[in-house]
Amino acid sequence: MKRFVSLLALAAVFVTTAGYAFFDEVILLKQELQAWETTQAADFTAVVAQLDDITAPVFRDVPATAWFNAYVSSLAEWGIVSGYRDSAGQLTGEFKPGNNVTIAEALKMAMIAAKVDLSRCTATPRNAEAANHWAKVYVSCAELMDMRLFKGNAPSLHASAKRAQVIAIINDAFGEDVLPLYSSFRDTAGNPWESDIAYAALLGIVSGDTDSNGNPTGYFRPDENIVRAETAKVIYEKIKDSVKSTTL
Repeated sequence: MKRFVSLLALAAVFVTTAGYAFFDEVILLKQELQAWETTQAADFTAVVAQLDDITAPVFRDVPATAWFNAYVSSLAEWGIVSGYRDSAGQLTGEFKPGNNVTIAEALKMAMIAAKVDLSRCTATPRNAEAANHWAKVYVSCAELMDMRLFKGNAPSLHASAKRAQVIAIINDAFGEDVLPLYSSFRDTAGNPWESDIAYAALLGIVSGDTDSNGNPTGYFRPDENIVRAETAKVIYEKIKDSVKSTTL
């Protein structure tokens, strides 16, 4: 996905010099990007507003007052998530928002959100683990799309996905051209997915941790597990960004 606004901002911070001296410039560019979007609000406000209308809880373990209710309920309404099933394949009515999301779950959610055409993914996955796995078609698509996490020594589909890995999966599922950027977070330097994190932060899809007063701490925790509720929020924000970028 190549976007006029994103390319202008990203080109200005393309990594051509060593060090982190340009972080202030990145922040300034992000502020300018947000200001520019504000002037275009009439073009996409109505579309984006529709994304915020769904707030009724659809799972019994997703309370209406929970911070993640709008994200999970919206994804359920759009058919991106459906919750857990019992041994007979029947829906239990639970989403289990506090459970760690697995690599397979994150891949499925990202691909459905990105509207990937699964019908073209008919090849047997090279990943032996996927042969008899419920996520077989998604892995086949990941390999067909040359998604970076699924090259070579791919992590187990049952493994808990790391925060940085989920960002990379989402970027690849949406076909983003992620330029080599440095992240301004204190704990992402040298991370293999640092550019993905920086790109997502630039677009406002992720913002990192906050303290008890809601102030940014400057940390992202890229190698820690991410739970299902958090993943739903990131995917929701990605969809919202995608709607805005295609409406402008």
